[in-house]
Amino acid sequence: MPPVRASLEYLQKLPLYEYEKPYWCFLPPKEGYDPDHQRVDNLEFENHSDIIIQDIRDRKTKARIGECGFEVFDHKSKFSAFPTAEDVIQYREETEMLLKEKLGAEFVQCYDSRLRENVLFQRRQLDLNDLTLTEGPARGVHNDITYVSGPTVINRYLSDETKSKYLRPGYRFRIVNTWRTLIPQLEDRPLALCDSRSVNPEDLVAADRIIPDRVGEVYYLTYNPNHQWFWLEKQTPSEPYAFVMYDTKGGDHARFCPHVSFVNPNAPKDAAPRQSIETRSIVITKD
Repeated sequence: MPPVRASLEYLQKLPLYEYEKPYWCFLPPKEGYDPDHQRVDNLEFENHSDIIIQDIRDRKTKARIGECGFEVFDHKSKFSAFPTAEDVIQYREETEMLLKEKLGAEFVQCYDSRLRENVLFQRRQLDLNDLTLTEGPARGVHNDITYVSGPTVINRYLSDETKSKYLRPGYRFRIVNTWRTLIPQLEDRPLALCDSRSVNPEDLVAADRIIPDRVGEVYYLTYNPNHQWFWLEKQTPSEPYAFVMYDTKGGDHARFCPHVSFVNPNAPKDAAPRQSIETRSIVITKD
């Protein structure tokens, strides 16, 4: 299929960020504050139009997570919906087995997941610890982990026993996301992935992600016309993405993968609103 041309949302290059670090707060609602309609951030985005997004199916060589930062797995999940927290827990366990098999891992721990739907939310209560909590598509081209926050995440979620066993020479730690559509054939708000080899270090802007019990750090990206973008047209649930967010191994291989959803100009007007589930996992392999 020919590439699609679409608009992608990037962080603006503002003088503000020279003296004030970008930040975003994700807080539960309270009297006088509605998180679905009120901003607590200093993020300013801009749309860049007519960006070429190539179909992964048309690549001459298979996309590999160690080369471009992402790949597509052939995997049918036992889950197509997540009405209960137990369903999410079991899906996380399924994801651990998938990553262990596909990446040849010694150990995998899925520490986070997120359900998303492209609809307008209006709610008076928001439990950030609810595994079935559904959010809208994330804004702005971003990478979930930075070289600062990666070690913090690993230290927070791994047990002392696991750290004692693997935090030593000979082991490689990665943080890997999976992303799966829950729509039989996704057309609304698909996810685009950027080949990490096309990203310059200057394109990455560290930003604080603030939630009630901690502060994390992510990268947002500023626009660079050299960025190479890919998507999977009419992606199905049995074609999940896997893409790397952080890697302890040095070298010129892919160590991150910027991504963002976009408005698909080819989507029919009656396309089902995007529903998806994503996971974040610590993946340990022998170096």
